[in-house]
Amino acid sequence: MRAAALAPPLLTAALTLGAASGCVPDPGRTDRTTAEVLRVLTAEDARSADGPERALLVAATEHAEPLLRRTAVRALGRLEDPSLQDAIARRLDDPAASVRAAAALALAQSAHGGRGDAVLAPLLERVPVENDPAARGALARGLGRLDLTAADRDRALEATLTLGRKPGAGSGAEAPPQTLVGVAVGLEALVGKVEEEGVSLAVATRLEELLAYRRDAAEDAEAGRVRSLALAALGAARRISLELVLLAMDDPDAEVRRIALRHLDVVVPSRRPALLRRALEDASDRVAIEAVRFLAARARTEESCTLLLDAARPPTPAPVRLEALAALGSPCPGAEQGAVLRETAGALDAAETAGAAPGDAASSSWHAPVQALRSLARIDPTATAQLLPRYVANADPFVRAHAAGVAAALGERQALGTLSVDTHPNVRTAAIEGLFALHGHAIDPLLRGHLESDDPWLLVTVAGLLAGSPQVGETAAAALDAFERISEATRETWRDPRRALLALLAELGSPTLADRLRPYLTDYDPLVAFDVAAILEAWTGEPHEATPRPLARAPLPNVADLDALERTTVTLHVRDLGVIVIQPLPHSALTNAARFVRLAEQGYYDGLTFHRRASNFVIQGGSPGANEYAGDALYTRDEIERSHWRGTVGVSTRGRDTGDGQIFINLVHNTRLDPDYTVFGVVTEGLDVADRVLEGAVIERAEVRVGR
Repeated sequence: MRAAALAPPLLTAALTLGAASGCVPDPGRTDRTTAEVLRVLTAEDARSADGPERALLVAATEHAEPLLRRTAVRALGRLEDPSLQDAIARRLDDPAASVRAAAALALAQSAHGGRGDAVLAPLLERVPVENDPAARGALARGLGRLDLTAADRDRALEATLTLGRKPGAGSGAEAPPQTLVGVAVGLEALVGKVEEEGVSLAVATRLEELLAYRRDAAEDAEAGRVRSLALAALGAARRISLELVLLAMDDPDAEVRRIALRHLDVVVPSRRPALLRRALEDASDRVAIEAVRFLAARARTEESCTLLLDAARPPTPAPVRLEALAALGSPCPGAEQGAVLRETAGALDAAETAGAAPGDAASSSWHAPVQALRSLARIDPTATAQLLPRYVANADPFVRAHAAGVAAALGERQALGTLSVDTHPNVRTAAIEGLFALHGHAIDPLLRGHLESDDPWLLVTVAGLLAGSPQVGETAAAALDAFERISEATRETWRDPRRALLALLAELGSPTLADRLRPYLTDYDPLVAFDVAAILEAWTGEPHEATPRPLARAPLPNVADLDALERTTVTLHVRDLGVIVIQPLPHSALTNAARFVRLAEQGYYDGLTFHRRASNFVIQGGSPGANEYAGDALYTRDEIERSHWRGTVGVSTRGRDTGDGQIFINLVHNTRLDPDYTVFGVVTEGLDVADRVLEGAVIERAEVRVGR
């Protein structure tokens, strides 16, 4: 709902919450506490720059109930407003450890996008007096998020080393795991920002110690996280030695072994093949993929090409095989490379007609041929051109989109022309980019025809290509027609195509179009309204005021809904692979967890795909258009808190507070995403299924279960 509609009850709530000790929930009345928390979260969801919502949040940081203080201080941090830093910093001395931990992260988040110097002092002051293990871990994570000068970074590193030891104990006393995980996150982030100056001996020594932390506990996930981040930090600090690489390659944790392979350059060349063969046979595909990448990034030898060719053949697991086929896009000595690529690319069965929905054709049979064709285009263009027609005619739009990319690389105009009028917008998008590279603005009439589409990715692409069009009048009129048409859908998540069309209008339009644009000064999207004001001022020479009217927000769960949400799981049934069970985390990311469950209940995800696989990074899906730009109608806000460990589920965005229902699953530890992306769930079953998901894998249905 709109901020204006919320003002009276929120103002009342702010006054009530401001009375701190006067609003202590009755013993056992968790429902009352939950209702107050939901009121605070509603104020956070408003994203108000001032007014009663912000007053409520500040007041709630003084509430008698620790849960409300924690929720409110976290919300203030998520606003990323430096003017709130004093209110947040006051909670670093809170009597409740959970509030102090939230304040440490919130203070760091409040400085996101700017210098961290202003919040460094209060965080450092807290280090020697903080005794709670979780709060000490949060302090370390917060320090790691700051953008600091070299001198301040050294101070932050020293403080983080202090946090890694038990307070009040001898220098050799190890901190508890919940602290050390935060320390590892902080150290890895801080060291990753070090440039020419490197790190001190004390930091390097400590990282080496952490690399050996609890190696005997094979099932200890937290210990594995500590070791993997310690190794990553040692690599960033250029402190990797042969002994450390060999130690890491024997680690029980696959993430540690994977990261070790990035640093095989410290191993003498004669020893690398044996280590790479072992890695290619590792029980974890992540490790084998990293081995292939090491081979792909170095000069080709007969031995390295033999390893790649072996990995490119069955029965190598598909994710590893695809990586090897991609690596074969660079020349190897001998003729075997071309033969393998031609044979693999020729294995695709062509369909007589195109037009199937994403994923309706083969489930995974096309991936190896497609990747082989892409690599073959760089090795043997003639053979590739002979094979291309069967890809152009294939029933799966994912295949045809890849065919457009290959056709563009080869300059195959006929194939691109066919694909530019394909039934699927993703295929048309790829094809017109290729045609434009060949013909430039000569294809502007074709591009203007595509402005009649409602696909956001296609519209963004076409608007960009039409920039600089010599056919000024026709192009500006078509852009405005498209803008007006898609604006009628009132979808926040169509911001990107709408702004792309406005950018085109700003360049090519004229004052004769001003009357048609003026109504959008009150647009539901503030960024669009401000764009329109700037365009009208440039056209007319007169100032125009944007007065946006934001859409009503999706309602948050009530107390009963939240109780059910805490006991809910969502099972994604992935065609031909199995199930991925996701546990939402409403107490970390309520708006995004609630939206995910609501969409799953409505059948939104049924039949959609994982349209993106970035090996040893993420899989992404849940887009009705199987692309980055199509999603649910309303944006959800960012709810930054948790770390992006392997198996966590995040919100795909294109800028702050632009969640659109698309999700991604972290295939590896991606803690560098922590300051920017929301974690709203965790995979509790089927992470091995997620590992095997390839581009185009179909989510047959999303099943919502509410347990006890």
